[in-house]
Amino acid sequence: MRVLCSTTPMEGVYTPFVPLGRALLAAGHEVLVATGPDLQSRVASDGFAMAVAGPTAFEAAITAMADPAVVNAAEGASWHLGAVMFASVIAPARLPMLRQLATEFRPDLVVHPPVDLAAALLVAERGLPSATYGFGQRLEPELVAGLRDRVVPLWREAGLEPDPYAGMYRGRYLDPCPPRLQLDRDRDLGVGVGVGEPIRPEIPGDPAAELPDWAASLGQRPVVYLSLGTVPLFNQPDKFTTLLAELAHDDLDLVVTVGQLNDPAALGVQPPSVHIERWLPLAPLLPRCDAVVCHGGSGTTLAALAGGLPLVLVPQGADQFTNAAACRRAGVARVLEPDAVTSATAREAVAAVLRAGSTERAAARHVAAEIAAMPSPTEVARHLVALVRA
Repeated sequence: MRVLCSTTPMEGVYTPFVPLGRALLAAGHEVLVATGPDLQSRVASDGFAMAVAGPTAFEAAITAMADPAVVNAAEGASWHLGAVMFASVIAPARLPMLRQLATEFRPDLVVHPPVDLAAALLVAERGLPSATYGFGQRLEPELVAGLRDRVVPLWREAGLEPDPYAGMYRGRYLDPCPPRLQLDRDRDLGVGVGVGEPIRPEIPGDPAAELPDWAASLGQRPVVYLSLGTVPLFNQPDKFTTLLAELAHDDLDLVVTVGQLNDPAALGVQPPSVHIERWLPLAPLLPRCDAVVCHGGSGTTLAALAGGLPLVLVPQGADQFTNAAACRRAGVARVLEPDAVTSATAREAVAAVLRAGSTERAAARHVAAEIAAMPSPTEVARHLVALVRA
């Protein structure tokens, strides 16, 4: 079977596909990943063939931020940026190459995230079996409506009646969200939504991957992992320095990743207990940790919970507020809203989730058990093969 994975060029959107893609490869299927040029080396290192389609994530974000709908968006309406970036910028830029790949590669199955709207349209055009792989909560209704409205011209140009959900949920929906984190609005989207199927979110990376030499010293006191993701809009150095100012002097080890586009030196001189890197594999790192501080991005949040780790969340935009609300409701996280993020509140929240008998730690372990019981990527890969062959 030939599988085309079409994905927008963002680490947090691409990474959830990797375990499923590897399961498909292990079963003898051919997998081609179509994404932006910024993920070329990453896709190759994961063992997949790759085709470049569309702009880099940075280029798309810069273009979207200049759009009047984003510039003039009301406070709190951060979904406008995603609607413009994914629907108005990335989708039309990716569509020609995806059409070419459909002709040349002749996929039996197309797998894509909800935000790859070019792939959703391609599936409808060619009548191909498809699966949408989620990377956290289903998208908020306002964003779905904004995406739909902005891709209507592409559907009409293709001679198709626009899909009520921009095509993102037409095929099988692979849902990585454990039951305790499900929001009520996600349970029934209605007409135009394909069959839902849970899939276990995996902690990214190879558990046997090597960590820097300093990792050998971890374990003598609590270890806290701090990440603000890989998107430049959210992981600026000043945001790290606010969080680190008091935490760095507590009796714990801090492991910080700042993203490939940031320089660890930009955070200034830190105590020996603070270990700063651009990127680290989470599979060997998280088992050494006791808590995670992050912005509420889906990848880091689900990875932490798969490891049973309590969270301190500092959401800033995109899907982060939705994830934070779900985590707060599930009791697995302390959430600091943007106007409440200070060095002192961050320190207090971390101390609370690390405290012996913390309710967040107990709830996180409960969610970890739910995640462990979800179908594995290998099981889901078998289901997808059966879907195509039906």
